[in-house]
Amino acid sequence: MKNKSEAVASGKEFTLKVDDSGRVMLPKEFRDHLGIDPNDEIRATLVGSVLELNPKQSSKLKTATAGRETWNNTTPIDAGEGLFGMRDD
Repeated sequence: MKNKSEAVASGKEFTLKVDDSGRVMLPKEFRDHLGIDPNDEIRATLVGSVLELNPKQSSKLKTATAGRETWNNTTPIDAGEGLFGMRDD
């Protein structure tokens, strides 16, 4: 079973409640995962009907390559002919 941080990272959908003042509380696992601390300012952008939140970068965030040593040759090194087709030379 995944822990809460893994559930947040995996794209699990959550429902957030808006209070009478229009405030939305981010769940603790979101804040922890993103490294959001009290009184941090978060940039927000409205794109169509999607609200994008862009917190400042945090040293708590893992990079996309974190854990790479466990990929065990699952990432192709050379796409070769499968992607680009046969060479003409």
